[in-house]
Amino acid sequence: MNVLGHASVALAWGGDDPAFVLGAVLPDLASMVHVRIDRSLLEGPVGDGMRCHIDADAIFHDHPDFRAGSAALRRDLASQGLDRGPVRAIGHAGWELLLDGTLVGSPAEAAYRRALDVGELALHAIAEPDRGRWLGFLGYRRRRPRLRYDDPTWVAERLHDLLARRPRLRFSREELPAVANVLGAHAGEVAAVGPEVLATVTDGRCPR
Repeated sequence: MNVLGHASVALAWGGDDPAFVLGAVLPDLASMVHVRIDRSLLEGPVGDGMRCHIDADAIFHDHPDFRAGSAALRRDLASQGLDRGPVRAIGHAGWELLLDGTLVGSPAEAAYRRALDVGELALHAIAEPDRGRWLGFLGYRRRRPRLRYDDPTWVAERLHDLLARRPRLRFSREELPAVANVLGAHAGEVAAVGPEVLATVTDGRCPR
């Protein structure tokens, strides 16, 4: 799952506690912003949220609808001539971002934004050279730019940027239209099964 999916599950598992939701979305944000986190330094609701992130991912990644949907994405991406590395990465992460698209404007997005308002709670656990980057990210997000996970073209561009630093996974800008078209073709199916997938994760158990 990505940030909105984790925020949605965190609302069910930990209540509307911004610190708990922050912990639940923190691993994905750290990867997104390229900051290093010492998880052993996270305590209280933030630490609980991060531990529950791991449990939620384990349930989610084993869900048959995610596995089938990700495989279908990979088949269609491969048919467009993309290399194996990008196909695998986009098939996995692309499905997750499309799932976030079903949560744009929902209580999960509101909870995610409230979590960012307490983002400094994680600052002490972030490697010192990366702290300025984290604070810059928080400042940008607090200006409330619109999340566009419901736009397959934007999702394709986001994936391009996220994978750009991974030589075996990145894809070219010339391939962006093909990726966007495949994502768009699968968005409806993700929307159809997304509520059941999230419900299955929510019904799981997160030790706190």
